[in-house]
Amino acid sequence: MRLRITLALAAFLVSQTAFAVITFDQLADDIFVVSHRVKGIGSRGQAMRLVYEKTASLCVAAGFKYYAILDQESQAAQEDESANASIRAQFFQGDADGRIECAKNASREYIGQAGEKLAKLGYVPPAEKPEPPAPKATSSCTVEQITAMVKAGLSEEQIKAACPESS
Repeated sequence: MRLRITLALAAFLVSQTAFAVITFDQLADDIFVVSHRVKGIGSRGQAMRLVYEKTASLCVAAGFKYYAILDQESQAAQEDESANASIRAQFFQGDADGRIECAKNASREYIGQAGEKLAKLGYVPPAEKPEPPAPKATSSCTVEQITAMVKAGLSEEQIKAACPESS
């Protein structure tokens, strides 16, 4: 009997996850609020896990590679309310400190749902911006510095390497 009840409860919880829909609002080109409300029985922890998965999935569907959590909140189930969670996240193309890779935590199901919803909203993914070129060495050496290098016995190639604008 306990096994039947456990299996029925597990099937109910799995079916609740299967019916979960992605819910989000776009605040700016790269800032979204993603939320999840547990339907039926579930905890705040379950709500948080699902909202992380949904945020990562939306990030992928929106054409980004990384996200940063700007704000998050969750509430435990109360007598008249189920557990819920929401995240305000900013999406990025490039990696940096504090950013999370979208693809690692995304799911195909939610990527598909988010893509459909974004398309209905007329969302256009951002054009991928090329990384800015590395800064060129622009330092030049003074006559005194070049003279000191010659006196120190540096070769012409070494001086040119040290003072690219001077040559």
